[in-house]
Amino acid sequence: MMLGLIEHFLNRLAMTALNLPIARYRFQLRALTLIHFPAYAGSMWRGAFGSALKRAVCVTQQAKCEGCLLKQNCVYNTVFETPAGQEPLLRKNTEAPHPYIIHPLATSGASYAAGELFTVQLTVLGKALIHLPYFIHCFQQMGEHGLGAHQGRFEVLALLQEQDLGAEDWQLIYPLATQALQALTVRTACVAEPPARLRLAFTTPFRARQQGRLMTQDDFDLVTFLMGLVRRLSLLSAYHAQALRDVDFVALRAQAQQVELVAAELQGFAWKRRSNRQQRWIAMDGLVGSLELSGAGLASLWPWLWWGQWVHAGKATVMGQGHYVLEAVA
Repeated sequence: MMLGLIEHFLNRLAMTALNLPIARYRFQLRALTLIHFPAYAGSMWRGAFGSALKRAVCVTQQAKCEGCLLKQNCVYNTVFETPAGQEPLLRKNTEAPHPYIIHPLATSGASYAAGELFTVQLTVLGKALIHLPYFIHCFQQMGEHGLGAHQGRFEVLALLQEQDLGAEDWQLIYPLATQALQALTVRTACVAEPPARLRLAFTTPFRARQQGRLMTQDDFDLVTFLMGLVRRLSLLSAYHAQALRDVDFVALRAQAQQVELVAAELQGFAWKRRSNRQQRWIAMDGLVGSLELSGAGLASLWPWLWWGQWVHAGKATVMGQGHYVLEAVA
């Protein structure tokens, strides 16, 4: 009886704590010159997006945001250099989560000749939704400036928005012909009923550390994964939605320990990105594959898992890493 009451309380708390507006957008693009994308295009898109946004909004032209008089009210600082502030959930030397995610899979490893069409998706979270016009302008500027070493150029043909989270019911909100933005109201998503058993499949590399070491397929820890997801969602809600922060991490950890890892089919995924800031290549190795979960604690962690599929898990989520899909197992 008591266990049932605890699960009910935790489920209700999760539903309240995760009152985080999430909108998914799809840019329809046309190549103007030949464009080559690397095997994993997340870093290229993220770098171009950040550069375009800084060019668009920075009025001081300082090399670094630190010490800038305007940074507290700056769109770039809010989105790309999210101030940590005094949030108690943050550990020492950690950054606040950023309110956007670029989905690079559709373009990863692809090449487009002039005239060919392609798409890229952008997820925007919480209060950052008000900056959508800036983001559209950034993609237009990215197309004019060019992507990658060969400066492959493109044009924005249209922007679509998903009406209901995960429904794939995309609606045109910004056509090139009129350039009139008619963004949809972001509806409150309804969490599906928890399955007794589920399969979680990573579609992009999941990267995380455990006790200071990069997690591998040989030492993957389910509780670390689940609690990292709870923490990420709690921080996103706190920073970008001003939602309930009062999450009982101790009780949730106890429930996470009751989730059974029935099967794990994981493998390493190695790739590197070039850091212009550090002038070096950085390893971004992660894990892909699937997990099968069951057990008494699954119902309590289900809302967090369900929301997590939209905000990703682990590190480098802004580049699209840590995306997974859920499927009920009979």
